[in-house]
Amino acid sequence: MDSLSNSLIPPSENDDVLQQQRSSRNTKNKNKRIRTKESINAGETYEGEVKNSSSWIKSGFLARGAYGSVYIATRKGDKEEKKMAIKEAEISHASSLMHENKILSRLVSPFVVRCYGHEIAREETLFGGERTNYNLILEYCSGQSLSHLIKKKGGGLWEKDVKSFAKDILLGLQYIHRENIIHCDVKPDNIFLIPVDNQTKPNGFVTKIGDFGVALEKGSLEYGDGSGHDERGTTRYMAPELISHGIVDYSVDTWAFGCTVLEMFTGQEPWEEHIDLNDSVDWVSLIGQSCFVPYIPDWLSEEAQDFLKRCLVREAGERWGIGALMNHPFLNLDVE
Repeated sequence: MDSLSNSLIPPSENDDVLQQQRSSRNTKNKNKRIRTKESINAGETYEGEVKNSSSWIKSGFLARGAYGSVYIATRKGDKEEKKMAIKEAEISHASSLMHENKILSRLVSPFVVRCYGHEIAREETLFGGERTNYNLILEYCSGQSLSHLIKKKGGGLWEKDVKSFAKDILLGLQYIHRENIIHCDVKPDNIFLIPVDNQTKPNGFVTKIGDFGVALEKGSLEYGDGSGHDERGTTRYMAPELISHGIVDYSVDTWAFGCTVLEMFTGQEPWEEHIDLNDSVDWVSLIGQSCFVPYIPDWLSEEAQDFLKRCLVREAGERWGIGALMNHPFLNLDVE
């Protein structure tokens, strides 16, 4: 309303209008709508309420990655103090977390890390400043990651434990593939553990797939025809067709799963044998264009060797799918 219009309103009514305008501005400031430059560039439009303070108390630091940081957290006022994990990123760098929330919010499985929503809140920084954070609220896995366990063991895991972990990971992959989701970054760092006291879990853990920040939904606009997805994932776990041509399908998860199982056995990342020969490996040429596969030790059982050979096939079309792997003799797993 312009100044001329205001002058035509009786004083009492003018005061009311000004009060309404102030109230409206306060409401808008309290419930800001955000559409970040990064989310637009990433093809994701996001709007959400900005809270003046977080509803969560962040305590123990868990990890830091390209997306931001992860903390143990409890909800303010929660007498039970149930622990959750919160992934935090400054709002202008949160497109990966927004994407992960979009994917995870529709997934509910015992073998996938559960997402309980998100918040956008003003929070203090370590140096006394303030910033707007995007907080992704996740199930807390107190056993940390499979990678952490492998390093803690100082070498490979027992075959019976590898089988148990592999079964859970396959069940998680089977579920997300049925939901048309391709994870694109399966590796021990993204497999999380919850300790259990259960005789049916000989390794002592329930295993859950997490970190869906680069996942793709097959059939979505972002997925397209499955090509052009360069640099999606972690280099040494990337399938040949992904690292060389940016091609993504369910089979890239099978390859990365095979690399993960191999690492459980050996205690080393895949392709480590080439690191010993050359400190500056051309990974694109080695993984994407050579005739090699990661070395499978001959000291593994015949069943384990064959299982890995079915996963680590260079030709994507000849790689076994999740259902076939679940029926492999190595796992001795009955599936309906």
